[in-house]
Amino acid sequence: MPFEHIVTVRFHEVDRAGIAFFGRVFEYCHLTFEELVAAADVGISEIFSNRGWGMPLVHTEADFKGPMRLGDRLTVSLAVDRVGQSSIAFAFEVRGSSGDLRATAKLVHAFVDLRSFESIEVPELMLDILEGAGLR
Repeated sequence: MPFEHIVTVRFHEVDRAGIAFFGRVFEYCHLTFEELVAAADVGISEIFSNRGWGMPLVHTEADFKGPMRLGDRLTVSLAVDRVGQSSIAFAFEVRGSSGDLRATAKLVHAFVDLRSFESIEVPELMLDILEGAGLR
């Protein structure tokens, strides 16, 4: 079962037509990832400040199925598409309040040592977060 988070399309996120700028879907996805980490009682700053590793994006893609309009309440679902040796691919769906699909996205994060930016294995902490959320 995916991890879900609800976002509301805000005034500052839309264009003159009242439709969310396309790049917002990636923000909504990342926000959902941050909420996943918070639900595991691990602060996002704990991951990025005190562990010595980072998880830069190495691939993104999105398909848009319908507009995300001002005031829409959107459910963003996060699932794990693939866990590799040194990366994780997350799959997202963005749905309107009636369940209609608005967008899908895939974000692939590599794991690196922040000092050398060399590839490292997926940290146990991240695997524990995924397992605790029933995503692995």
